Amino acid sequence: MKISIVTDEISADPETAMELAREWGIHAVELRGFGTDRVPDFTPFQKQRLRELLDAYEMELVAISPGLFKCVYREERARFPLRTFDHALYTTWAAQQAECRRHVEELLPRSIAYAQEMGVKRIISFGFDRGGAPAGPAPAGLISLLRRAAGLVGDAGMELLIEVEAGFWADTGARTAAIIQAVDHPALGINWDPGNAFEAGDHPYPDGYEAAQPYVRHVHFKDVRRLDDGSCRYAVDGEIDWRGQIAALRAGGYDGFISVETHMEPKVAAARRVTQRLQQLLAG
Repeated sequence: MKISIVTDEISADPETAMELAREWGIHAVELRGFGTDRVPDFTPFQKQRLRELLDAYEMELVAISPGLFKCVYREERARFPLRTFDHALYTTWAAQQAECRRHVEELLPRSIAYAQEMGVKRIISFGFDRGGAPAGPAPAGLISLLRRAAGLVGDAGMELLIEVEAGFWADTGARTAAIIQAVDHPALGINWDPGNAFEAGDHPYPDGYEAAQPYVRHVHFKDVRRLDDGSCRYAVDGEIDWRGQIAALRAGGYDGFISVETHMEPKVAAARRVTQRLQQLLAG
């Protein structure tokens, strides 16, 4: 297994991020943001500068994360007997549906084009926000959207990897695996993030991972603790059995990347400490 790091977890400036990553012995990065802009919505200057930096620091770009499908998908709209309120509910639902279509019809093709430009094979996505709906099986319309998206990515010779995320239809190992099975397309896999699964109430290792394992093609590394009020806080060393998780990845033959994603501040200090922990776990 190899370590990569999400550049803007170190710094919004990719030059600073790559310089520090190189100092820490990391030779691969995952790209999400440049300043306040998110991939693929970069200026020509930003795109050229990224190519120069990757060459200068001899970094491999292993994945891009455009924020695909971080939008609300509800199959049925909420209703209310009073027409004024019912109209407002319909307007909100229609806008959400339009945004989901925009992600498939506009954001995804632009992401594919940029990934091709940069020689990247992995595009990380999400599994659509539930919009407050109870967790459960994904709606049929969502499966159709993801099947279409997987087809576009597969036709480009790439992989679309759904990241587990609390509050989304793909929130635990088991529910994300069920979505992959329902879509049934070889280009669709899982970006396994035990920290996010933990926030969703999953027991990420071993339970969540057991369900997700056949479809895991990329991994995010962060840890988390649950507070007394039920909320979660990211930590360098939290409650996830990362030692067991890494052993299971190794035993299952996983030889891909584990990307450091801290979600903590101060950014540089946190990224350095989390990276050191992952290096120690992999060495042990």
